[in-house]
Amino acid sequence: MERDYTIGMEEEYQLVDRETGALRSRAPDVLHADWSSEMRKEFQATMVEIGTPICQSAAELEREVRRLRFQAATAAGAEGLGIVASGIHPFTRWEGQERTVDERYDRIEREYRRLARDEHIFGMHIHVAVPPPKRFPALARVRGYTPHLLALACSSPFFEAADTGFASFRMILWRRWPFTGAPPRFASEADFRAFVDRLLRARAIGDARNLYWSVRPHPTYPTLEFRATDVCPRAEDAVAIAALTRALTCAAAEGAVSDAAPTLPESQMDEILAANEWRATRHGLEATLIDPMSPGGATPVRSAVRRLVDRVMRTAEELGDAHELARVEALLERGCGADRMRRVFRECNGFVPLVRWLAAETLLGTGLDQRQAQREECA
Repeated sequence: MERDYTIGMEEEYQLVDRETGALRSRAPDVLHADWSSEMRKEFQATMVEIGTPICQSAAELEREVRRLRFQAATAAGAEGLGIVASGIHPFTRWEGQERTVDERYDRIEREYRRLARDEHIFGMHIHVAVPPPKRFPALARVRGYTPHLLALACSSPFFEAADTGFASFRMILWRRWPFTGAPPRFASEADFRAFVDRLLRARAIGDARNLYWSVRPHPTYPTLEFRATDVCPRAEDAVAIAALTRALTCAAAEGAVSDAAPTLPESQMDEILAANEWRATRHGLEATLIDPMSPGGATPVRSAVRRLVDRVMRTAEELGDAHELARVEALLERGCGADRMRRVFRECNGFVPLVRWLAAETLLGTGLDQRQAQREECA
């Protein structure tokens, strides 16, 4: 089974000045310093992206994520910079930042104008391979669970030196774009291809990569790509969420997990999914989700996540990911990145100390971490 449902992850890292903590548009320099050639450019020059190889297990994924964080930090350090894994930089504004020179990025800026210029957001994308005949039935089932994954990963409460009141303000910014949020329900791959062709004929998109849904069939690879989540400060949290994502996808593809509300009319379900993503974006792990299957009509997201973990644990055991999935409970107890960022900000009373804490948190477990107390906590 693990060979059918392989997993991979992309993480987007902020490039920050080691002294001031400010965001820096230095991606070309950092990529030049990267002897491994494993990092990639992205639209904004304030960002570098890593992508793991295809992994057979969550344990293998964790080794790769830690290795690639080490590599990204080493290349950034050669240029006097640090890397930070969180959904938005807490205080740097967009003015004066630069984007990457690239023909495709030129087209994106011409189309999306201010959205493309001012948006410096940093996500975590999880890819799970699905056998082709099962991919679209699985997509129809997993789309109802993106709020659960998002709530676990929220790490962007601050924006332009202010507390936004949201757990993931990154998602608020991202939802300004077309074709975001929960995907439509497609009956088959042919149904999806017809939809894409219709958009292409209308010139509503440049290609299928312009479909930015919270989970989408990848336009090139035979995977489902989960895109709703902020990048997580802690690598172990990222891997726990990935293990849950993989088990959920496999269970959905094999028929062990059904739709979130199988008896609800499709039009109503679409609205509820949009509302639940918004609730997770706003409140993170303190959110209450609309739950048509609950007697009271709503369920705290912590309870919903624990219930989901219980439902997919057997699948995770078959995949060899039970240990990593079990870490979701520690994440629920410790709080998501946004919860912890707010605590650190209150204790340190400043954004520069917060960025330094985030930079250290990003390196935890890579071999570059320096905080003994935190390493003991992690162990």
